[in-house]
Amino acid sequence: MKKLMIAALMLLGTSVAFAGDSEPLKAILKAGDYVTASTLLKSNLSQLTDNAEIAKAYNKLYELAMKKVNAEQTIQIENQTQQQMGKEGNKPVDEPGLYEYVDYAFNAGLEALKYDNMPNAKGKVKPKFGSIVDQLYRLRGQLINGGIYFQNIKDEVKAYKFLARYVETADDPMFAKFDKSQDQNLNEIAYFASYYAYKNKDYANAEKYVEYAMKNPDRAKEAQQLQLAILGSQLTSRQDSIAYADKLAAIYAQDPSNDAVLTTLTSTYSALGMQDKADKIVNDQLARDPNSFGALVMKGQFESQKKNYDAAATALKKALPLAKDDDTRIAVNASIGQCLFYKAQGRVAEVKGVLTPAAREQFNVVYNEAISYLEAAKKMDVMKEKKSSWAYPLYGCYYFVKGPKAAETLAAASDAGVEN
Repeated sequence: MKKLMIAALMLLGTSVAFAGDSEPLKAILKAGDYVTASTLLKSNLSQLTDNAEIAKAYNKLYELAMKKVNAEQTIQIENQTQQQMGKEGNKPVDEPGLYEYVDYAFNAGLEALKYDNMPNAKGKVKPKFGSIVDQLYRLRGQLINGGIYFQNIKDEVKAYKFLARYVETADDPMFAKFDKSQDQNLNEIAYFASYYAYKNKDYANAEKYVEYAMKNPDRAKEAQQLQLAILGSQLTSRQDSIAYADKLAAIYAQDPSNDAVLTTLTSTYSALGMQDKADKIVNDQLARDPNSFGALVMKGQFESQKKNYDAAATALKKALPLAKDDDTRIAVNASIGQCLFYKAQGRVAEVKGVLTPAAREQFNVVYNEAISYLEAAKKMDVMKEKKSSWAYPLYGCYYFVKGPKAAETLAAASDAGVEN
């Protein structure tokens, strides 16, 4: 995301205490800084005479917050201008302070607008602070900047707060006059807001934000995967899971080529004990597209669960060249290796008595093929973050082929956490 710079400063009016103002309001309007004014407002809120006074008090807070915001934005614009002229333009900007006061400005400004549009003591609605609407809407770009800033310093709580507020303000009735379809940042920011909401288990907002994210063509697939994760994280009963499967089935019916939906749907049916439904979806998809990566992977998984290891390995071998990234290649190589390992292990278990050299050699062929795939997974898994998928079967293969004391066996035992 490119940092959006505010092109112009906000023009603020000046709060004036009129003769009719209550004493608590007069004190607030005389405050010279945001903290003092905020403290006075909190402690005297109930003593303000009507909605008009509350609106005026919040407008004062808004003005004081914007004083800091404008000061820092002025420096940003000066720096930007200097850089455009080929100069350094590196005057320090108090970014933490800027974004703290952007937050204050939105809090106070929206409250001022709320009370400004409520009846006063005479029962009449006479808005006085409508200019705040345009000023705050232009300030929304700093919510993106703040989100990026807090992302960069690993403060995910504040990053979420700022990015979510950007999305929320798109739907705020106060900004209804603005056409949100013209907001080129909304759908992209919504993706990150949804991701943070999901991480924070704020599922209601995660679902709301991801709807925007899915409108972004560049994010559609990622957003849909996030949507599935959000939906899947809220399952607490079998009925929830069935309802989830129904939602997935509806999505899949609209986009049968979507691997993410196919794998999630068939996995869900399988977990629910509806294996026939899962198998049918996979087989139907392979009939339509024999090179469907998602269907081949699920075919391999389901055949492996049934201990049909040859069929599983065949499907996974066909899927392997279709894998699009190393993480996926690690997983598929490891799965093929597992199938071959368990196939060989099962056949060895069926042998009664001592294995003859000829029989051992036959088993070695299968074990060595398993080793080739497991070693491929190990080689790509440089940091060994996914060793749980390849380490133990690799140890088992080497144990049979090389013997318990071979260097390869001992290395594999170490990776698998096995005492040999």
